[in-house]
Amino acid sequence: MFIISEIFPQHSGDLTMAKRMILQSYLAGASAAKVQLVQDNMFSNDNIDRSENEISYEIFSDLFDYGKSIGIDVFATAFNDETLEWCLKLNTKYLKIAARTHKENPKLVKKILNLNKKTFISVRPDEVSKVEFVKNENFIYLSCISSYPTLLSDVTLPEFNKSPFSGISDHSLGIATALKSCSLGARFIEKHFSFDKNLQKHYEKGHLGSMDFSDLQLLKQLTLEIEEIGKKPKKLNEKVFSK
Repeated sequence: MFIISEIFPQHSGDLTMAKRMILQSYLAGASAAKVQLVQDNMFSNDNIDRSENEISYEIFSDLFDYGKSIGIDVFATAFNDETLEWCLKLNTKYLKIAARTHKENPKLVKKILNLNKKTFISVRPDEVSKVEFVKNENFIYLSCISSYPTLLSDVTLPEFNKSPFSGISDHSLGIATALKSCSLGARFIEKHFSFDKNLQKHYEKGHLGSMDFSDLQLLKQLTLEIEEIGKKPKKLNEKVFSK
């Protein structure tokens, strides 16, 4: 299972905190860590002050280099041409398209897809009919319910083997949704990471639907075990038992 640890907005604009979250994600078993290159007033339709969570190119570059130094890929969601150029300048291994971008900036979506880089693409279940799914091994579609947090009763999961989705962008409480997705054939899970789930902002409750260090460790271990179910056991080395 490929697990993406999303540290935005839980880092609260603190570079030291962001690095600590990347390190903890790596130690707990995440496959990659991700930030969102959000700038204040980027989304004119919601009037939310995101100034404390702004990430400059210099900070993003610092986080990217830090991840590289400890052995975990750091990449980002780009929301405009400028921040996409930051990702390309650093040659991040992956790119990410947020669910909201399909409607708010379709030109950017097309531009990213034309790059043919490994890209994670979130799509809301209620917008599947409005999104063109491009069949390409570099494009990984994630089913995403954009509620913070998502109640377990509101979770809907696709049939991964019969749909264009290969995984989920999970904002639900706990890790049950991620585990069930794995059992249904999902191969990729993106989930927010937090040191303290009670530190959510009044406008964006990302912390409540996050995983902490223990959650991530457990998620990694249990998904590995789920993936082993039904596999043929390897032949035992008879020499070992003959001694």
